[in-house]
Amino acid sequence: MKFSPDAAAIKTIEETGTALGRELRAAQRRSERRAPSGGLQESRTGPTMQALGRVVGSLCVLSTVKGEGENRLNGAMVASWVSQASFAPPGLTVAVAKDRAVEALLHIGDRFVLNVLAAGREGGPMKQFLKPFAPGADRFAGLELQESPAGQPILPVALAWLEATVKQRMECGDHWLLYAQVEHGGLLDPQGVTAVHQRRSGASY
Repeated sequence: MKFSPDAAAIKTIEETGTALGRELRAAQRRSERRAPSGGLQESRTGPTMQALGRVVGSLCVLSTVKGEGENRLNGAMVASWVSQASFAPPGLTVAVAKDRAVEALLHIGDRFVLNVLAAGREGGPMKQFLKPFAPGADRFAGLELQESPAGQPILPVALAWLEATVKQRMECGDHWLLYAQVEHGGLLDPQGVTAVHQRRSGASY
């Protein structure tokens, strides 16, 4: 009852629980893959899931900061389930898995930057943001970043960036679908081509 954690401590606690949950789910999936024929392994490689895997999306890094001073928190993730959703106002959707630590920083009113990766140069950012982070770790440690007009982190290696504010959240199975209104953006490499994610199965990223 005497424990009064600050925002950073709460985020570390949440990320510790998230990491444990992901480990338990991974262990469950490994167990199901060893199950007799007709289980998960068959469904993951079935024609429907193979067809779903052919739906491609842009490879991006979603980056966000929230708060000030000692309460300043940051998060990032690789995103490939991304799509433009509206013209007026300009808007986009991003699907965020419920077990992503960054999900806690993406509620209605929160801002983020979508860093669109360039084909042929996606390896570095992918390696940086797909690796596991310790709970409470700074996702941007050691990186040279630029800032959006609202102070959100931009990756200079990206092809383009879009700053947006979350306007709606919809629960979709094991993901949250975020609709965000785009407020600023820019091209960092006008000659580049967007990196896309090709999947063999719709059962995984």
